[in-house]
Amino acid sequence: MLSSRIAQGSKRLFSTSIARPVIHKDLSVINKSTSKPLLLDFTAEWCPPCKLLAPLLENVSQGEDSKVDLIKIDVDENIPIAQQYGVSSMPTVIAVKNGEPISKFVGAINKEQLDQFVNHVSA
Repeated sequence: MLSSRIAQGSKRLFSTSIARPVIHKDLSVINKSTSKPLLLDFTAEWCPPCKLLAPLLENVSQGEDSKVDLIKIDVDENIPIAQQYGVSSMPTVIAVKNGEPISKFVGAINKEQLDQFVNHVSA
C-alpha cells in the first residue's frame, strides 16, 4: 500500500489504476502558470465523479500541442489549498493563468463540455 503522504512531483496509484501526479502544499508551480492555463483538479480518492472526470482531464492536458497543463490536488491532503480556492464540492476544476483563477467548473462534465471549457480558457 502506498503511503498517504505524497511528496511533490510523485505519483500515486488510485483505484482506477491510473498513475496521477499530485502536488503537496506547494503553490509555487501555480503562481508560475504563464505560458498556458493551468487546470487545478481538486479531487479525492473516494470521489466517484472525480474518477469519471480524471481520464478526460488527463487526455486534454497531454501532448506537446495541449492548450492546458494539469495538476491534481488531493483535497484530503491539501486542505489549505482547497480552502484558499474556495473548494466545497468535488470535482472542482479551476483554470489559472499568471497565478490568478480565470474560470472554473464544479462536477463531472462530458468531453464536449471539457473541450469547450479548455477552448474558452486558452483563447
